Amino acid sequence: LAGQPGLTCGMLRPVFIAASGLLCARGDSPGAVSEALWAGECSAGNYTLGERSFPYFALPLTETDWLLRAEYAIRQVSAQLGPLGAEIPLFVASSSFQIGYFEQQGAPFAMPIGSASFSRQIAEWMGLRGVRHSFSNACVSGFSALDAARTLIGAGWIDEAIVLGIELANASTLAGFAAMELLSPDLCRPLDARRDGLVLGEAVAAIRLSATPSRWKIAGQASGLDGYSTTGPDPEGGPIARVMADCLRDAQLTASDIELIKLQAAGSPGTDLAEAKALRQVFVAALPPLLSLKPALGHTLGASGIAELVSLLACLDAERIPATANFRDADADIGLAPTTVGRTAHIRRALLNLIGFGGGLASLIVERNG
Repeated sequence: LAGQPGLTCGMLRPVFIAASGLLCARGDSPGAVSEALWAGECSAGNYTLGERSFPYFALPLTETDWLLRAEYAIRQVSAQLGPLGAEIPLFVASSSFQIGYFEQQGAPFAMPIGSASFSRQIAEWMGLRGVRHSFSNACVSGFSALDAARTLIGAGWIDEAIVLGIELANASTLAGFAAMELLSPDLCRPLDARRDGLVLGEAVAAIRLSATPSRWKIAGQASGLDGYSTTGPDPEGGPIARVMADCLRDAQLTASDIELIKLQAAGSPGTDLAEAKALRQVFVAALPPLLSLKPALGHTLGASGIAELVSLLACLDAERIPATANFRDADADIGLAPTTVGRTAHIRRALLNLIGFGGGLASLIVERNG
């Protein structure tokens, strides 16, 4: 989309967040998740893979059939968005789509032409028959989907869109991260000196974008690629810093206008350090409060952008900045600390970062309307 004529010359009209829905380990609605974050809830369950067991943030559902579980989650989140016109375009973001369903079928079974065909099933559950788009570029999938929808609304090609992030449990994803020794054996500790890896989780989250004014708008967005390594960013943080700077330019803001940063920080030794170095390059004068949601939600991969955006906005609507769980020991190399005590605050502008496996980078700025 970004390469199409007429879609790279700036937004012709602002794009607003009209509604949101969320189901994750911390609750079954944005409000419930906000309350849980404020209360400091961060407990996780476990996922056993062979002889190893890892902490895992699962959805609070008792259904065990993968497809029925997915349907229940999608319908629940869809209902939170309010009545939907059948022709609203749907933008689906996921790292794994229905891999868990394939695993549950056992062998042999018939594979679909493409895993993105799951987007058709999602649309049916939501009662949507409009155009469907699928995005799967690791952890930045949610912001890539949002960027495409925002671009089309801003250019006047469509007036509304549903952006949905979905990541449901499957052994293939967990096994891949475990094989590369990227998972923590106990806790996600963002920016902490003891951080030792990621803790994965599930989430289904959605936002309804509209050209009609609402409480929050997407003020700026930028994406980029970091080709330093397939498994981690440039340790000096240069590419991350450039994407944040591009996002500020897109929003026509300066670093001093940002009042809160939702970090990528997922407890990865190298990525947390690179993000910290990037923050210092952009926010030279002073850093606003830093918040990581992954110790409480889990790293929900392709769904993380939308799930964390919805969670953050729910907190800000309640005039609260929650504490970042599991931070105790400062890392001298990082020299930064996330929020450790929840506080009330009226935030007008916040920046959100995503840093994806394979080099994907994305930043987003949300701003109160009025």
